[in-house]
Amino acid sequence: MDNSTLRDQAITILAELLQRLDIAAQIQPSEDDDSKIDIKSDEAGRLIGRKGQYLESLELVMNRILRRQFADEPSTPWIVLDVDGYCVPKPSRDDNGEGRRRRGGFDVDRFETMALDAAKEVKRWGAPRTLGPYRPGERRIIHLTLRNDPEVETISESEADANGCKRITIRKKQS
Repeated sequence: MDNSTLRDQAITILAELLQRLDIAAQIQPSEDDDSKIDIKSDEAGRLIGRKGQYLESLELVMNRILRRQFADEPSTPWIVLDVDGYCVPKPSRDDNGEGRRRRGGFDVDRFETMALDAAKEVKRWGAPRTLGPYRPGERRIIHLTLRNDPEVETISESEADANGCKRITIRKKQS
């Protein structure tokens, strides 16, 4: 299966989800990335939500449905949604205007760096390190950053706080 087939199926799923939410939008594949879908809508605020929470949830639901449909595929890539350029890197003072990778209002590079630094501490000292509390998308970045590390594992708390945030613990893998 190639990415364009997967992306076309994701567009079909997304169109049905938006229809059920009664949101009018134009959905099209991204020109520069096979694993990205661009959405244009007059109701962008409803799709994005506060700090990107609705967009993050919509992306998660769409990808879960996609994974169920392609369950026999060993590695189905994650399809990213962007509403009216919300996820496009925005220049800031500290990056010489190049822009940082952002998802849902948070800085992906910052969470990856934080995860790697915490893992380095855990490997060095042996003591578990707890981070957070973080929203689901933020925790996902940490989990994905460290998932292939043979020495550490990540665990999210079972209980979320009132805002849906959980702490994440990084510890040495149990033998």
